[in-house]
Amino acid sequence: MVFTMICLLEAKADKIEAMKNRILESAPIFRKDPETIEWTVQQDLENPAKFIIVERFETEDSERIYHQGNPIFQPLIDFLDENMVRPYELHTFTT
Repeated sequence: MVFTMICLLEAKADKIEAMKNRILESAPIFRKDPETIEWTVQQDLENPAKFIIVERFETEDSERIYHQGNPIFQPLIDFLDENMVRPYELHTFTT
């Protein structure tokens, strides 16, 4: 089974670059988490305040144990929460 998460976020107008930089700095760290298949970030071409993060893990437990257990996970979530227009939108899928 592959567990996929799609996270949609929108930065406050004055926090776009800070958010982009923080997410891009975190990406290579999260990619090294055990059982992580993919962790990618993209920025919307029409509205640069919008970002999508695609996260794929071997199992749902992989995301919970390794990703959420990563020491940078909660600080990143706190940073995002403070700098988003609204709470992020999260979608989950399995195969």
